Amino acid sequence: MLANVFAKTIREQRRGLAWWALGLVGACLLTTAFYPSVRANAASFERLLDSLPEGLRRAFGADFASPAGYLQARLFSIFAPLLLLIYAVGAGSRAIAAEEEHETLDVLLSTPVSRRRVLLDKAGAMIAATIGLGVVLALAIAVTGPPFEVSISVANVVAAVTNCVLLALAFGSVALALGAATGRRSVAIGITAGVAAGSYLIDVLALSVDGLGWLQRLSPFFYYREPDALANGLDPWAAFVLAGIALIATAIAVVAFDRRGLAA
Repeated sequence: MLANVFAKTIREQRRGLAWWALGLVGACLLTTAFYPSVRANAASFERLLDSLPEGLRRAFGADFASPAGYLQARLFSIFAPLLLLIYAVGAGSRAIAAEEEHETLDVLLSTPVSRRRVLLDKAGAMIAATIGLGVVLALAIAVTGPPFEVSISVANVVAAVTNCVLLALAFGSVALALGAATGRRSVAIGITAGVAAGSYLIDVLALSVDGLGWLQRLSPFFYYREPDALANGLDPWAAFVLAGIALIATAIAVVAFDRRGLAA
C-alpha cells in the first residue's frame, strides 16, 4: 500500500479536495448569478472602477459589462488564482515537511521506495489535485454561466483556467522545494506566501509606475495576467514561463531532499 505514494497522498486528501471543489462551484455560481444585475448597472460599476488607482483598474480589467470582462474582474483577477494558489502552496508545503514534522516520513522511507520517488509522487499528487480543481472550475463556469447569460468561448475558459492552474503550481512547487529543503512547513508557507504577495504587489505597482516594466517581468503574476487568456486565449510563452518555474522548483526540491539529513 505504501509503495504507491501518489495514490496514498490522493486518498488522504480526497475529503479536503471534495470541499475545495464544492467551494469553487459555489464561488462560480455566486459570481455568474450576479452578472445580470451588474450588466443592468454597468455604468455605475464602470464609474467605481474608474475611481480605483490605475494599477488596480488595469489588473481587474476595463470592460466590466461584458461576460469576459466581468469574469476577469470578479473571478480571475484575484479570487480564483488565490484559491488555487492557497491549495497548491498548502499541498506543496505538506508534501515532505508535514510528513517529517509528524514523524511519518520514516515509515514511507522504510519501504523499498527511494527519496526521489517519494518526492516526485508527492509532487505528482499536488499537480494532479490542482489540475483536478482547475477542471472543476472550468466545468462550473461552463454549467453556471449560460443560465445567467455569461457565455464565453470554452477554449478561452480553458485557457484562463490553465493559466490559473500553472500560476498555482509555480508557487506550490516553490513551497514543495522549501519544505523539502528545510523540513519545516511553516517556513515553506511563510516564505512562499511572502514571495507571492511581493510578486503580486510588483505586478500591480508596475502598472502605475513608469520604468518598472523590467521588474514586472520577474513576477509570475505578470505572466498570468498580461495575456488576458479569458479574452485572447492561451499565450504559449506565458504558459511556458509558469510551467518552467514549477519544473525548476521541483528539480530543486528533488536535489535538496536527496542531499539533506532528516530530522530525528
